[in-house]
Amino acid sequence: MTHSSLSTNPKHKTWLRGLLGVSIGMFFFWLALRQTSWTEVLNILREIQPSWILTAIAFYMVSLAVRVIRWRRLMWEMKPLSYPSVGLALLVGYAMNNLLPARLGELFRADFAGRRHGISRSAVIGSIAVERTIDGLVVVLSLVLGRLFIQNHALLNSLTVGGFILFASIFLMLLGISSNSRLSQLVWLPGPIINRIRGFQSGLSGLKPSLLIPAVIASLIVWVFEGLAHWSILQSLGVALNWQQMLSLIGVVNLSTLIPSAPGFAGTYQYAYAFTLVLLGHTRAQGVAAATTAQIFLLGSTTLFGLGTYTLLNAMRVFSSDRKQPETKPTKNVTKV
Repeated sequence: MTHSSLSTNPKHKTWLRGLLGVSIGMFFFWLALRQTSWTEVLNILREIQPSWILTAIAFYMVSLAVRVIRWRRLMWEMKPLSYPSVGLALLVGYAMNNLLPARLGELFRADFAGRRHGISRSAVIGSIAVERTIDGLVVVLSLVLGRLFIQNHALLNSLTVGGFILFASIFLMLLGISSNSRLSQLVWLPGPIINRIRGFQSGLSGLKPSLLIPAVIASLIVWVFEGLAHWSILQSLGVALNWQQMLSLIGVVNLSTLIPSAPGFAGTYQYAYAFTLVLLGHTRAQGVAAATTAQIFLLGSTTLFGLGTYTLLNAMRVFSSDRKQPETKPTKNVTKV
């Protein structure tokens, strides 16, 4: 196989991206555990309080419900869908995001929603881009506010400035694409590419003020409940943070998920939690334990539900197709007299 065929094959690109994510995740795992041990982490996990875990899951479910409302709103002009339809696509996509490395689950979500509801996958990707950009801006705002209450740190400063530049640039770029009608009129481009551009532009309809403002408000609500979920996880391990400290934690932890990593953000999540909790006067082991608990109970519950639903749907589809196959009647050999 030549180098050119390797670089242009989508399957190989996906495989290489996944391998890169796993390698990065392992590196950050090593960084997180460098000054602690799994023995310390396990000792902390043994003291976990189940009541706080249930509270965390409840808060997390509320945040997911608001995410469904928001995404439905962002896709409304493409195709009005019911809440269950949007919720199913979102949960299946989030489940795959936790199972596949390097955020490949976002592409799976676009493919799943597009095929199931007859929408251009490029348009769905556009709506996801708007959704994730709003999330990024809210997370950066959280980090900016949190930075006012904790000690100065060079890495935090760089993360705050870098995060703001990144998401502000993406937002302005999406805004420019959505309002540029000439992009879809580039006749020298192949037809399929023009169709994808048009589809992507239609997916950016959520940037219209009438849709964007409610989406931003919904995003603020999402992150309040997601913050409460992580606060409850910390409470279950005996780690108490005030709301100002939680702003910094939410900012750092969620910006860390932008790094291509292993499934479930393994490694980067642990490092981000440990880094922030050490800055706030806690131990690295508590950070690793909290990150692992959040992955198991918050991301894990979403993964089980989304994957279970997806598996059930596939089983029902196979069963239905088998039932619809016409039965062939055996032919009788008639002997003429």
